This record gives sequence, structure tokens and C-alpha cells, in this order.
Amino acid sequence: MDSNIFIQAQNGPYAMDIVPGFWTWLDKESASGRIVSCRTVYEEMVGFGDELASWVKDRDGTPFFQPPAAPVQAAYQPIAEYVVKTYPQHNASEFLKGADAWLIARAQVDGMIVVTGEQLVDATSKKPKIPNVCKQFGVEYIGPYEMLRQLGAKFTM
Repeated sequence: MDSNIFIQAQNGPYAMDIVPGFWTWLDKESASGRIVSCRTVYEEMVGFGDELASWVKDRDGTPFFQPPAAPVQAAYQPIAEYVVKTYPQHNASEFLKGADAWLIARAQVDGMIVVTGEQLVDATSKKPKIPNVCKQFGVEYIGPYEMLRQLGAKFTM
């Protein structure tokens, strides 16, 4: 899961004080191995100093935010090379300093689907987007609501 999924959920329809069941569901799905993220997503969010940062910190050391294993590190290299060759330097650097390429590498290695709020953009775009890079590397991607449906999430009152 991309950091924007966590951020948009907390700032929007699934705020922790409104739909705590969403966050409990994430924990349950993570414990079963059906939902994971990566350590770089953890690092992006842990410094926010808000309720989401606290939630993330409480999951430090769990499979939810694992550091990249050697195969993920190896998969990262061609992704980074592609981004550097395909996009202007400033935009490639911005993309690579965040979690996005690591998330794609983990999904590729583990045969998982990237969940992101980003949309596929035209191939002439100057900014790398997760869906475009996923497509280049044969990694499936979906949006948050499709993830919820595919995993059978139900939040009742």
C-alpha cells in the first residue's frame, strides 16, 4: 500500500475516530499477509507527528512495514534505472527519494498488487507515476476501493 492510501483514508472517509474498523481491518489483513507496505512508506509517514504517525509507529517491526530483503533491493535497481532514463532528472530524483519505487519492487518480487491513489497518465508525462512504472514492469496496481472489494472488506454499524 502506498502512503497516499493511508493519508487519504485518515484525512477522508476512514478517519480513525470515525471508522476505526477500517484500521482494525488493515491490521487483520496485514497479520494474514494479504496487505503489506514497505519500510520506506513507514519512513515517509512516521514523522508526521499526528494520529497516523502514532498508528504507523505502533506497527514498527511488524510484517506491515518490513525493510527491503535482498531480492527487493535487486528488483529496485532496474526500476530506478528506468525512471532515471525515462523522466527528467528532477522528477526522477523526486520519485526515487520516496517510497514508490521500493513499493513497486516489493510487489514485483512478492507477486503482490500495488494499491495507490495515483492514476495512469499519458506516456508523454514528465512525472513518473506509480501506475506507469508498474505497467512498465508488469506489476498490477489498483485503487483503494478496488482493494476493499477484492478483499471483501465490510464495515457495518
